[in-house]
Amino acid sequence: MLNNIKKIIINFKIYKNFLSLKKEKDFLQIKGFFGKIFLKIPENIIIRVDDDFIFLYFYNEESKKLKYFYTIIVFSLISVLFNHFVNVSIKGIGFKFDFLKKDNNLLVFNGNRLPIIFKIPYGINILMNENFVNISIFGCDFVLLNNFVNNIKKMSISSKYKKIGIFLEPRL
Repeated sequence: MLNNIKKIIINFKIYKNFLSLKKEKDFLQIKGFFGKIFLKIPENIIIRVDDDFIFLYFYNEESKKLKYFYTIIVFSLISVLFNHFVNVSIKGIGFKFDFLKKDNNLLVFNGNRLPIIFKIPYGINILMNENFVNISIFGCDFVLLNNFVNNIKKMSISSKYKKIGIFLEPRL
């Protein structure tokens, strides 16, 4: 039975001053400059966190789960250190963004319709441009960021020939 147990070590010694990792029950907490993320640890994976290393122990049969979980850990480490950005622009007559700081809402004016209100989730930040047609949305949770941006984009179908609608610029 012990021969089937394998180990992977993740060395984060270089980023030790920027990252904090802690195991709490069934979760791995990753904390950095731009927030913190809690990852659910799969049942068949055992984690030990030391000062400079993360040790992942698993059974040989569970290599697919481990590869997936390893990728999530690395991606989460990058997320809390560097953040994810999406630049969003809106084009057309009567199209604009507005930010209600008091309520933490984003208003999207889409031509002749009434504005649509989007509640900005915790962990997502918005940088407004002075002209109200370009905004930058960023956050450390990649999935939450993509869901929020795609909900905004679904509101107005873009037409690159008419050059109206909501457009996403390359993500960093």
